Amino acid sequence: MSQGRLMIRTGVLFGAAAGAFWGLVFLSPLILTSFSALEIAAGRFLVFGVASALLIAPSFRSISRTLSLRDAGLLLLLGAFGNVVFFALLAGSIQQVGIGPASLVVGMAPVVVTLLGRSDKDSLPLSALAGPLLIIVLGIVFINVDALRAGGGQSQSTSQSLTGLLMAFGALASWSIYTVLNARALKCRPDMSSGSWCYLTGVSAGVWALGLAAFIWLNGSPSTPAAVVADDKDWTLFWAVSIGIGVGGSVIANLFWNAASRRLPLSLTGQVFVFEPVFALLYGFAYSSRLPRPVEAVAIVLLVSGVLWAMKAYARKAQYS
Repeated sequence: MSQGRLMIRTGVLFGAAAGAFWGLVFLSPLILTSFSALEIAAGRFLVFGVASALLIAPSFRSISRTLSLRDAGLLLLLGAFGNVVFFALLAGSIQQVGIGPASLVVGMAPVVVTLLGRSDKDSLPLSALAGPLLIIVLGIVFINVDALRAGGGQSQSTSQSLTGLLMAFGALASWSIYTVLNARALKCRPDMSSGSWCYLTGVSAGVWALGLAAFIWLNGSPSTPAAVVADDKDWTLFWAVSIGIGVGGSVIANLFWNAASRRLPLSLTGQVFVFEPVFALLYGFAYSSRLPRPVEAVAIVLLVSGVLWAMKAYARKAQYS
């Protein structure tokens, strides 16, 4: 097997592993129903920030000498768009419209990132990716139609549905910006390990989370669920979930994602992100103690097939280049 094909395959496997850990994060707003999206985001990324600071502390002095002011600004952007802003919008969307619609709107990231990365030198022509993208779009359409049909009888106002969907599209935009900036930054810094970059991003996310926590403490959370008072909140459960998603869904997932981003062309990196909504759906089925409906099963097959098709196209390119 050529080095290029090996990079493609291992990159996709790393991306799938990241998706498996990120998918767990989608359950947190359903478990922490008495906490707002902002509170859940603050808890998760405070843990991410503290864990990252501890992990990078031994080598921080030497790494900091290689960072410019521009690098620091970029890390702050990545900490916001790829972490705090993205997750606060995603968690709010899940609380408003559920895992299905939220995860599949965000699941459009493969299409958006592929379009944004089409001019990169290691990308395939858009015509060569049209088939895989079409399959992925069909999967997204299938699952959203199914979610809307299944939710038709729920007591959910139009404004609530609209708010949830707008939050999901905001999360999509935030994640797409992060994916492009992060992938390009990693490829421009071959001397920096994926782990070190992950921890620096985590420290940045922790700074944003600290500011968010201070805002909530001073002003209260503007999106706390109605009829919930402080005494009703299970803070032991909150911190247990925060540690779980802060370590598993942030530190470990981002390590895998950075390893994938370093190995894959940007347009394929975007398509590998589809594993996140796929795993989120699978975990959602387990949490709800049900099997996927036929349309959901078809959607999952389409999403995974689209990524595998794109992977084979890039593997062929690597073989003959």
